[in-house]
Amino acid sequence: MTTNKNFAALQIAGVLAALLGSQSLVASEPLAGNALILLPSEGAIAGLGDGLRRGFGLAQEQSQLCGAPSTQWSIGWIKPGSDPANQLSKRKLPPLLLAPPATPLVETGLLAASEQRQIILPLQRGASLQQLASRRGSDQLWPITPARSLEIDALVKTMVQANLRSFLLISDGSAEQQLLADRFLETMRINGGVLLGTDIKARLIDPNKPKDLQLLVSDAEWFQPAALVVMSPQNSKLTLAVQAQTWPQDMRLAWNFPPKSLSKQVQIGVAEASKGPGWKSFELDFKKRFGYKPGTVEAAGYDAGQLVALSVLPAKVSTRNGMGGFNPALKPKSVCANVKIRKKGDAARPLGAISNMDMKAATPPTAQLDVIQLEVNGVQLQKAFNLGAN
Repeated sequence: MTTNKNFAALQIAGVLAALLGSQSLVASEPLAGNALILLPSEGAIAGLGDGLRRGFGLAQEQSQLCGAPSTQWSIGWIKPGSDPANQLSKRKLPPLLLAPPATPLVETGLLAASEQRQIILPLQRGASLQQLASRRGSDQLWPITPARSLEIDALVKTMVQANLRSFLLISDGSAEQQLLADRFLETMRINGGVLLGTDIKARLIDPNKPKDLQLLVSDAEWFQPAALVVMSPQNSKLTLAVQAQTWPQDMRLAWNFPPKSLSKQVQIGVAEASKGPGWKSFELDFKKRFGYKPGTVEAAGYDAGQLVALSVLPAKVSTRNGMGGFNPALKPKSVCANVKIRKKGDAARPLGAISNMDMKAATPPTAQLDVIQLEVNGVQLQKAFNLGAN
């Protein structure tokens, strides 16, 4: 759909936007434009900005090729975890802001409420989303990446279909993993699952305490669960300790990440990357443009870019309602189809690359997730679940 010539022009515009954006956070009254992308200025997540911008820029180019007006967007860099209001106090804000990854939601919500601006959350997907609806300004915060709790729902669905309803559940005790464990337990019980043993919630296991692991192995041998469900990041101390133990032969290991290393147990887990109905076409276009396959970051940037492109067409969009051109209840359409719809003054819904684009303010979208089963002999089986598609 895109051409090198057209995209080269867009890249130049993007560089200019970036230069303006780097200065605009301290300028007194720069032009507002259509959108402001806030990116982390330092730390481990600073590198995410490149992929986000590439996805965003591709969406702008495609919309312009379909007849949409040129988008005026700028970029600003902000220290990770800091209050964005402190650096935006002297700036005229556009209708839409893209918050940086791991933005503090309390402060970001207060900014949205005080400035009456819609803020897109491209990469917010952790435990903080579970409390988002109760925050001030949440009616103006739009998460566009599915929450991690959706991964748990896909894991539960897989286990129920495989009749793996009896289980032991352990966690490393971190706040996010504990919330995911609670979500798993609640959803599994609704679907007829049974937590074996004397625990009433996820058991906290310290991998540095051999007695914790010995007792867990003993309980597995006694209760013979269909699965041991582990809530801990890939390659964490707890994950590695669990893999090093000897378990009942028929018991499966269930993870909240995709299994990659072989084990004496059959393993099941959920792939991190979610997909929407527009993923395939996005992947082809992105790879053709940049020479590599996109991931979650690039897809989030692309979907954010589609929403900004909808806002450039003036119908039903105002400074205080940058998301006025989007309606999650509609049937999703292609970029060119949505440009035509918006030109008529109607709202539209894009074909999401990272999700089903059915999000609402303070409510993350649903998506397709792949559940992977890794056999003892290394054979990998994969099944897709589209949770909430319509």
